[in-house]
Amino acid sequence: MTEPNSTPRYPVSVQRAAPRAIAAVRARMPVGQVPAKFTEHLNQVYAAAKNGAIHLDGQNIFVYRDAVGFPGDVDVDFGVGALAPFAPVGRVTYTQLPVGDVAAATHWGDYAGIGGAHAAVVEWCRANNRKRTGTLWEVYGHWTNDPARLRTDVYHLLEPSTK
Repeated sequence: MTEPNSTPRYPVSVQRAAPRAIAAVRARMPVGQVPAKFTEHLNQVYAAAKNGAIHLDGQNIFVYRDAVGFPGDVDVDFGVGALAPFAPVGRVTYTQLPVGDVAAATHWGDYAGIGGAHAAVVEWCRANNRKRTGTLWEVYGHWTNDPARLRTDVYHLLEPSTK
């Protein structure tokens, strides 16, 4: 519980997600495997960029979608912001982030704590009677060795409001 006159750890806001291109490799897996598996997929994106096939902005973005018919699994696009459209390079494809209203929160600190930001968004949606679509994403700030300065923005795509 938050003390009076203090700021909640994860303030949640509603924003309008704009189009954003990413270069990504899609994989299906249990969500708990993401921390152990993301590097093998993300490395394919960076290898394509190193070969000059694609141009990246260097910001990692992971998009999660419910894997319909596969309970406990998610379809994850392990991606990096792309500066221009491109033809597929191996498993690396050009795609875009979803567009629409999102509930968003920012996590500062070690990546192991990102779940707190997601939990805050889920709770905010419940408290404000907003339904999530099952698609969400994380946008990682640029790397720093100072864990306190690691920034991750989380976005949950919302169903259209009935107001």
